[in-house]
Amino acid sequence: MNIELMGFSPKYKQSIAKKLKAIDITRALISVLLMSTLAACSVDDGSPGTPGEPGGPPASEISTLNISVKDVSFDSGVATVNYRVSNETDEPVVGVPSATYLAAQLLPQGFTNAGNASQWQYFTSESCNSSCDGEFVDHKNGQYSYTFSGTFNGMNNIAFMPGATQRIVIKIGGDSLPDGTDLPITNQHYDWQDQGSEPAYTRNLIDMGTCNTCHNDLAFHGSKYNEVETCVTCHNVDKVSNPGNVFAPMVHSKHLTGFPVSLADCQTCHVADETLTENMNWARVPTMEACGSCHTNIDFPSGQGHPAQVDNSNCVACHNPDWTMSAHSQADTDAVLGQFNVEVVSAKLNGDTVDFSVRLSNPATNEVYSDSADKLDFIDDLRVYANFGISVDYTTRSAKSIKLQDVEPISGSNSVYHYQIAGLTLSDEPANDKGTLALQGKLCSNDTMLANCADTDVTTTIKSSYQFYSATSITEQGRRVVVTNETCGSCHGDQQLNYHGSRNDLEQQCQLCHNPNMLAEATAANPAASTADYKHLVHTLHAGSRESYPDINYPGNIGNCAQCHTTDDSGVLTAALPLNSAVQPLAFNDNTFTSTTSAICSTCHLSDSAIAHMTQQGGVFKGTEADATAGTESCATCHGQGATADVLKVHPIQ
Repeated sequence: MNIELMGFSPKYKQSIAKKLKAIDITRALISVLLMSTLAACSVDDGSPGTPGEPGGPPASEISTLNISVKDVSFDSGVATVNYRVSNETDEPVVGVPSATYLAAQLLPQGFTNAGNASQWQYFTSESCNSSCDGEFVDHKNGQYSYTFSGTFNGMNNIAFMPGATQRIVIKIGGDSLPDGTDLPITNQHYDWQDQGSEPAYTRNLIDMGTCNTCHNDLAFHGSKYNEVETCVTCHNVDKVSNPGNVFAPMVHSKHLTGFPVSLADCQTCHVADETLTENMNWARVPTMEACGSCHTNIDFPSGQGHPAQVDNSNCVACHNPDWTMSAHSQADTDAVLGQFNVEVVSAKLNGDTVDFSVRLSNPATNEVYSDSADKLDFIDDLRVYANFGISVDYTTRSAKSIKLQDVEPISGSNSVYHYQIAGLTLSDEPANDKGTLALQGKLCSNDTMLANCADTDVTTTIKSSYQFYSATSITEQGRRVVVTNETCGSCHGDQQLNYHGSRNDLEQQCQLCHNPNMLAEATAANPAASTADYKHLVHTLHAGSRESYPDINYPGNIGNCAQCHTTDDSGVLTAALPLNSAVQPLAFNDNTFTSTTSAICSTCHLSDSAIAHMTQQGGVFKGTEADATAGTESCATCHGQGATADVLKVHPIQ
C-alpha cells in the first residue's frame, strides 16, 4: 500500500506508515491461514491421501496397526515403496519412528531343476531408526515412502529377474510415537510383478492363523517377525548358511518332538485353504528336502530307506498327490468310524446301581445293529464307565465299568439293549444330583471297512462320548463344561489324544476318575504337580512342571486361559472367578486341604509372595477340611468378573 499524505507533518506521516505496515503484515498472515484452512477443508474428509497430501485426523488410540502398500516404483532400477499406516478404525498413524524393509524374489517351481519346489531368493534387509540405509520420508499424514539404498540387481549376489514375482516386507512397531503412544509390532508383505502389477504367481502355503491355534502370537527374533511370509523371505538358501535353517526343513524338524498329534497328519499345519496360492503344495510337490525333514530315517542319495534319488525330478512319479494325501490322511479312520455309533438312550438309578440302555447303529447306512455288542465280531473293545455326584465333582476316584463285548445284556428289544453297573457311591442327596456315563472302545478294521477281529489285528479307536443322567432319566445338564474337545483339538486334533488305550473325550471322560478324590503329596514342592486331579493335572502338564513329563514344551502363552477354556452359556470364559460351587479343595495324603481358589491359582502362582497374598485374603493352605471349605477366601472381590483385577483382564487372554 502506497498513499501520499500531503499536508501532514513528517511525524504524523511516520506514525501512519507504521500502522499501514502492521495492517499489511496482518493481512498477509490472515491470507496464509485462510489458504491453509481452505486447503485442509478441501480434502480433509478422513479418506487416505497420496504422499504429501492430508489423510484425515491422526489416530489417537492404537490397538492394532495396518500397513497398506500403495505401489512400488522404480527409478534407474532403485525401488521406492509407498505405503500407508493406519489403526484399527482406519485412522492414519502419523510419526512412526522406525521400520525395517526386506526384499526378495521368487524362483518358480522347477526353475532350478525339474521337481524342485519354488523358492524365495533374499536380496536385502534395510532399516530406519536414527539413521537409514536408504531414504525414508514421513509425509506427516499416515503416508510413508522408503527408497532402497541401491538396485536389487546384484544385492546378495542375486540377479534381479524382470517378470519374476517380487516381495517387500515392512516391519514396524515395538516402539512408540513421539507422544508416547505404543505401537504394536506389525509385519506386512507385498508381492508384485513387472514394476508394480499384480503377480501371476506367488508362494503362500500356510496361514499364520493356523500356526497360532497352538502358538498364540508366534513371533521370532525379539518378537519382531510374526508372519510366515516374513519368515520365508529370509529363511531360504540364499540367506541362511545352515541348510537346516531353510524354512520348510527347519519347521518340520522343530515339530518332530512334542508335536501334539500324529506327525503323519500334514494337514494339521497345511490346512486346506483355497485362499492360499499354494494350497495343498505339500501333496503336489514332494521333495527330498521337505519329506526328508520328517522321514529322518531316509538318506535319499545313498538309497538308505528308499530307492536312491539324486534329485527331485522323479519324486512325483510315485508320490503323486492322491497317493501322498492318502498316506498322510485320516480318511481311512474316518470311514471306519462312520460305520459305527453307540449312544445311551436311557439311564436311571436303582439303589446304588445305574440301569442304562444303549443303541448301536451304522450311520453310513442309517441302520441299527440288531445284535448286541457281544455278538458283533468287529468290536474289539466297548466299555461303559459310571460315576455319580456331579455336585461334588464325583464321589469316588475310580469309576465303575463293564465291557459290553464280554457280557450279555440283561434284556433287549428293537435293537436297544439293557445293562447295569452296580456298586456306585452316591452323594448325600442322590435324588437332586446327577452322574455321568462315558463310552470308549476300539473297532477291528481292514482299510476302510469294519472287519472280523479274528481276521485282522488292525484296530481303530472310536471317539469317546458321555451321557449325563439323574436319578430318574438321562439329562442334557450335568457336570460343568470347562474345556471342550474342540478347544483341546485346536492343538491335539479331534479326539486324537488317546490315554489308557482308548480314552479321548477330554471334555468329560477323564474327570470320572481324575477328580478331587485323587490326593496330592503333602511334601511336594508344587502340590498341584503331584496330584492326578484333572484340573491340576492339565494345568501342570501344560506348564511343564510335572517331573514325570519333563519334555512337554507348551507352544502357546501359558497365561492365555482361552487357549483351552471354553465359554459358558452366558459367554463368560470358564476361567473366570468365582469358581463353580462343585469345585472341591485340593486334598493331601496327610488329610490336610488347600482351599479351592488358592489351590487353582497356586498351580502357576507358586511364589512365597503369591501364597502370602492368597493367605492374607482368606486362602487356606494345608489346613483342616473344615477350614478349607469355610468360605473365607475373598479372591473374587478383586479378581472376580468386572472387578479391578479380574483374572480375565490380568491374564494375556486372546
